[in-house]
Amino acid sequence: MTELLTAVRTIAFIISQIRLINFKVLVQPVLTACMLSGFYVTGHIVREGSVAEGLHMAFLDNERLRNERQRKMEDAIVQAELHYFVEANRLIDQLLESALQRAKSAARARLDIIHNGVTGLTGIGLLRYDVTHSVAAAGRSTGALVANRPMSEWTDFLPALLAGQCVINHSGELRSAAVRARFDAMGVANFLVCPAADVQGKLLGAVFVLWDQSDQLPPPDELAALMANCRQIGAQIAAVLDLRGLKPLLAQRS
Repeated sequence: MTELLTAVRTIAFIISQIRLINFKVLVQPVLTACMLSGFYVTGHIVREGSVAEGLHMAFLDNERLRNERQRKMEDAIVQAELHYFVEANRLIDQLLESALQRAKSAARARLDIIHNGVTGLTGIGLLRYDVTHSVAAAGRSTGALVANRPMSEWTDFLPALLAGQCVINHSGELRSAAVRARFDAMGVANFLVCPAADVQGKLLGAVFVLWDQSDQLPPPDELAALMANCRQIGAQIAAVLDLRGLKPLLAQRS
């Protein structure tokens, strides 16, 4: 009987204490918790694009599933970048082929791209270039695609490129022995070089049209039209390279 009375008194005391609680004090933290939960769930719904997926991500997802989803997303991004890279290279080859078709007597056309190379003793990055694309006329070879060559090899025509101009050169008169030797190995006698520059006039590379020893240069009027066409092709190639993420390294002089 004594234990029963003690239990009743204890329950009565707990009830009396509950009545003393100020429920107004609890309203603000409860509302704050509800708002935070709502933002948390809404964020997941918006990110996933559906209510079911959002709720699943917010309350049921685990670390393994999140890692798997992240891996699939990264794979999809890599595949998309690879697809775009292939399409960009195909488009560049088509543009070079169109330049070669305009220069009917030429043997080949190619694209050289400027990039950051090794760092010199002064700590300044030394610019280099790669021959990245080359197309050839029927029965002609495209020539070797060289990489990581110093920009000093462009001494003969770099000022013209920076001025936004095309220039015709005779390979035997080049001051760069390395370029002259490569052209001699391919049988190149003359070449046209035009800038591949973006809309702001910044140089990303150069378009080359090459004529072999047995090829005749076009007459002056056709050569002038070819220069204008190659400048336009260079701008189109620069736009493709810019979309591919290649940043211009040299600013043209106005």
